[in-house]
Amino acid sequence: MRKDEIIGFSVAVILLVAGLISLKVYNVLDVSTKINTAQMIEIIILFALVLVTAIYVKRTSDIADATKQQAKEMREQRVMSSRPVIIQKAVIVDETEFATEAYCDWFSYFEVYNAGNGPAIEVEISLLNKEKTPIHSQRKTFLRAGEPPIEFSPSELASLEKSTFYLVCEYQSILSHGPQPTWYQTWLPFETIESSEAGKIYVKPGELEFKEVSERERIDAFGSRRKPK
Repeated sequence: MRKDEIIGFSVAVILLVAGLISLKVYNVLDVSTKINTAQMIEIIILFALVLVTAIYVKRTSDIADATKQQAKEMREQRVMSSRPVIIQKAVIVDETEFATEAYCDWFSYFEVYNAGNGPAIEVEISLLNKEKTPIHSQRKTFLRAGEPPIEFSPSELASLEKSTFYLVCEYQSILSHGPQPTWYQTWLPFETIESSEAGKIYVKPGELEFKEVSERERIDAFGSRRKPK
């Protein structure tokens, strides 16, 4: 028995003894309603049975709660151990040119990797403007861990006004796919800087940010979430 159960049992016994003493005193004072020893024993046994049943119900409930918590933790461990992790980077075109702009990449295209332990499914890659409105998007059914990266090359980026943009990858894992799925997002903010060479730009990347979102919080990159059946 646990400490709190022992304390509760002790309090109950004390109350029972106090009650029996009160009955005994009452019997001495009131001879018309005497309770014999057999009746007292029956009261004690009945009280003990009720107390044991209450403890059993409490312990069973605690075990059930612990089992549910353990199952939840095991599922979370499985999800984490097989979870994909999408990362993206801007590809450098020319090392010599890059050396003159040491803080940024001379942009050619983006590469999107799965650096996690499991496959990513329903992968959507989107270029967002400063207001976080989709400009260009690409979709792939799955990306295995360790698979060669996806090339993402939004041709219109070089012609857009130089500003802050976001490259967002949105995806699921196999275990997170269900009636109320969890979606993962990787955000790469970056700034575009005009190059001295016509038609080329530099990209100054920021820090990657990882998020978990619900279905209604997703980026509506393709205009509708309805999928063919």
